[in-house]
Amino acid sequence: MALQQLEKLAHSIDKDGIYPKELLKQIAQNGDFAVLKSRADIYQAIENIAKISNICGTSGFCMWCQFAIIYYLINSDNQELKNELLPKLYSGEILGGTALSNPMKAFAGIEKNHLSAKRVEGGYIINGTLPWVSNITEDSVFGAIAIDEDNDPVMGVIRVGKNATLKSNIKYAALEGSATKSVVIKDYFLSHSDILATNIYKYLIKITPGFILLQTGIAAGIISAALDEIEKSNKTHADINSYLNINLDELKGEFSNLLDKIKLISKDVNGIEPIEILKARLEGSLLTQKVTNAAVLFCGTKGYFEKSHVARLQREGNFVLIVTPSIKHLLKEIAQIKAGFGCIKSWRDKL
Repeated sequence: MALQQLEKLAHSIDKDGIYPKELLKQIAQNGDFAVLKSRADIYQAIENIAKISNICGTSGFCMWCQFAIIYYLINSDNQELKNELLPKLYSGEILGGTALSNPMKAFAGIEKNHLSAKRVEGGYIINGTLPWVSNITEDSVFGAIAIDEDNDPVMGVIRVGKNATLKSNIKYAALEGSATKSVVIKDYFLSHSDILATNIYKYLIKITPGFILLQTGIAAGIISAALDEIEKSNKTHADINSYLNINLDELKGEFSNLLDKIKLISKDVNGIEPIEILKARLEGSLLTQKVTNAAVLFCGTKGYFEKSHVARLQREGNFVLIVTPSIKHLLKEIAQIKAGFGCIKSWRDKL
C-alpha cells in the first residue's frame, strides 16, 4: 500500500516539495529499517533503499538518511543512547538524518568544519550553522561532528529543538521533498550521554565505509527505473532507437556487475580496502549518469513533458553525482589513497 501511494505522490514530492513523512513512517512500520541490526546487514539496507529509489529518488534519499543515523548508532559504544533511539528509528517514531556532509568535506580539505565544540561540565557547548541537513523536522535527531578546542572531532546526536533550530530557505532542482533544512545551533548543550563514541578516530574508521556504501542503494534504484524506461521505449520505437547506438543489454550487464560488486563488498564492509568502496561508489555515480542520460535520449520529446518520469530520473541521478561524497570528492580521495594519504589513513595514524 505504501509503495502504491508513493508512486502516485512521486511527482508532487519532487516538484511541489511534499515531504512523504507519513509514507516513510509506513515503510518503517513494514520493517524496512529494522533490517539493519549490524554491519553484516548492510546489503539488505541497500536493497530496501533501492526498492524505494526505484519509485521515488527523493524518498530513497530520505531512507538513506534514516539508515545513516541508524548505522551511527549500531556502531556506537554508547549503549544507553542505542537503547533509547534505535527502537524509535526502526519504527519510524523518529525520522532523522546525518549532518556529515560538511565534516567529511572538511576532513578532505574541501571546506571548513562549521560546528565548534567547547568543553563544559557534563559535555560540550556546540555552536555553528549547518547549511543543509535532510530528512529532519521539528521532532528529529541527527548525527553531527563539531571541532573542539584541541582541534579534535566530537561526534554526537543533536536533537532538534530550542537550541538547534531549522530554517527552510533552500530550493532545489530535484529532491524538493527531502525535508532538507539549514540548522542553526546556538549554545547547544551536547551531553556526554549523547556522544556516539569516546574513541572518535576508531569510530570514524568504522562508520565511513558503510555510510558511503549505503548510498549505492539510491543509485541502484534510479538505474533500475531508467533501464525500465529504456525497455518501455523500445517496445514502440526500437527501430529509431537503434540509431542511438546504445546497447540495452550492455547497460544491464554493467548494472548487474555493479550489484555483484556491492554485494561482495557488503559481506565485509570494514575488511575491504577503503579504495574499493570508493571505487564502487564512483562506479555507481557514473553508471547512474550514463543510464539516466540514455533514458532521456530513448524517450525523446516525451522526456520534456511536465510530469516526465525520465526527466525526474535524470535530475535524481544528477543528485547521486553530487551528494557527499560527490564525484569530485571521490576522485580526490581515491587519488590521495593511491599517493599514500587519504582520510582513513590519517585517522589510523592518530590511533
